[in-house]
Amino acid sequence: MARVEQARLSDHIVALLKQGPRTRTNVAAMQHSVAYISSQLTQYGYRPYTETLAAGGVNILAERRGTGTPRRVLELAAHYDTRADTPGADDNASGVAALLEVARLLAQAQPHYTVRFCFFDHEEDGLAGSRHHVQLIRARNEPLLGAIVLEMVGYATEQPRSQGTPLRVPLLFSPPTTGNFIAVAGNIPSGGLGNRFERAADVYVPALPYFSANRLAGFLKDALRSDHSAYWDSGYRAIMLTDTADFRNPHYHQPSDTLETLNLAFLQNVTRAVLASLLVDGVASR
Repeated sequence: MARVEQARLSDHIVALLKQGPRTRTNVAAMQHSVAYISSQLTQYGYRPYTETLAAGGVNILAERRGTGTPRRVLELAAHYDTRADTPGADDNASGVAALLEVARLLAQAQPHYTVRFCFFDHEEDGLAGSRHHVQLIRARNEPLLGAIVLEMVGYATEQPRSQGTPLRVPLLFSPPTTGNFIAVAGNIPSGGLGNRFERAADVYVPALPYFSANRLAGFLKDALRSDHSAYWDSGYRAIMLTDTADFRNPHYHQPSDTLETLNLAFLQNVTRAVLASLLVDGVASR
């Protein structure tokens, strides 16, 4: 876990923000992002490939093949596109940076199952990238273990009363009022994936606070706003890890969503916990 580097996370975010908002109308930014993500994966020893979307654009994928049961696949995913009015440091360069850092370090391990890294386009356009990808999985009848989706994982604050919530039900759903945690959002079938992440965080990254909406998030409309819901809609297991977007981050979908607003120590700990969740319980081993 100590090999997760803040400087690398920061460098990835800076690189992704370099050409402006990552939208279909900003061709230079999208081409730069695809080239950058692909080059980093290649540098780590992967062979990235793409899925072309009907709406234009591509998903970028790479795999660390398992040595035990390689036909079974666990996916890690983050979208790299943005809205037109924001540079998207938290939404979602933070998730892409974390995935790239996990990919770098997992290349030095031997996973039991195959781990597939998915960088989705068009999340901001009806989840078109992830929906296309899940359709391909279904067509191949692939034995998918599930997906861990990173959606805005870089904003945290110790400011009191900085955390909002779509609802609050005492003893059932009552998030903290300070926005210093990562939320684990899953539906009932995905509970095992949420448990895996939470156990890994407890043991290996105890400095990372988390709020468990594991199994409960499927009942919340606001918890459907990212690529994990494409998996849910097709009956696959998936969890979303998130800093809760506009319920905490005042820069959500704003021009002010820049690197300077992020908490890199928090992002580093989230990345560590994601990596740990792949290295325990037989998913990956040294």
